[in-house]
Amino acid sequence: MDQTSMEEEDMVFHSKIGNLAIGAAVCLGIASPALAETVLKVGLIDPPAHIDVVATERMAEKVAELTGGEIKMEVYPAAQLGFANDMLSGMKLGTIEMFVGATTWLGAFDTDFWVTGTLYLFNDQDHARAFHEGESYQKMADRLAAEHGIRVLVRNWDRGPRNFISTRPVETIDDLQGLKIRVPPQESWIVNFQLPGAAATPMPLSETFTGLQQGIVEATEQASNWLYANKYHTIAKNLTRTNHNYEETGVMISEAVYQSLTEGQRDALVAAAKEIAPWHNEQVAVQIEEAEAKMAEEGVTILDVDKAAWQEQFRAIFDELSAKVGYSPELVEELKAGWN
Repeated sequence: MDQTSMEEEDMVFHSKIGNLAIGAAVCLGIASPALAETVLKVGLIDPPAHIDVVATERMAEKVAELTGGEIKMEVYPAAQLGFANDMLSGMKLGTIEMFVGATTWLGAFDTDFWVTGTLYLFNDQDHARAFHEGESYQKMADRLAAEHGIRVLVRNWDRGPRNFISTRPVETIDDLQGLKIRVPPQESWIVNFQLPGAAATPMPLSETFTGLQQGIVEATEQASNWLYANKYHTIAKNLTRTNHNYEETGVMISEAVYQSLTEGQRDALVAAAKEIAPWHNEQVAVQIEEAEAKMAEEGVTILDVDKAAWQEQFRAIFDELSAKVGYSPELVEELKAGWN
């Protein structure tokens, strides 16, 4: 090979190196701003006006403030990222960053989490919140993060007491016999309603309104503010205030994503979620009172039950339920010890 060819090849070689260097510099220039802003997509199954969605949006604003814009939470309500189980599975795989919703859904990974879907498990909302913030629940949460890659950052956003809404009156335990009631597709809910004789019908939330409208089911149950906001009172004219369940909303994150954040960013997420909690819970209480008043004005019959009698009946089957679903014996005994 002559000198000219060698020089030409040398020029080509250095030209390629130069191009690579320029390309790398351009890439780095483009990437730098992205590195300064981490985007966390947050999914919820609730509609945009739901208190959990509004609270999550407020949390996002606070997180951006606390991190100086390093963390951007993008909020996707109304199951835009999939249904609850889809989003939870996505967090486990690391394909979805965050989910905000009832912690009972976590029973799909660890059976003990299903226990919060038990009727009359808690005396009241304060009791439910205390359990969720307590040592036993923290152990469950730590186990979940270690074994399933989902971290529960905060779990003290009240969802409000759940009540029945139905196309025929439900006033006593006996009225549950044969009642076709929609239940979440979770074992704890299904068994809990089957034991007292109800025709528990697992059904996705997205199909429930139509199911009630078409007579596939005769009843469903949720917090009163949720029922009113989603217009269930327009097709079912009986609201029974049983206050039979108190769930908490959890703010959850993929463990892999959590570990990729700085300590300051992690602290900001927790601090923001905790700061929102009192406002969130006050709003839930106000919304429930307003929703029940509006339903009464719009022709819904409001029925109150002998709560002590219902509580006694459902607590009498708790051991049988626990055995069927498979809760930890230690957890069962601890929960029973807190009953009044």
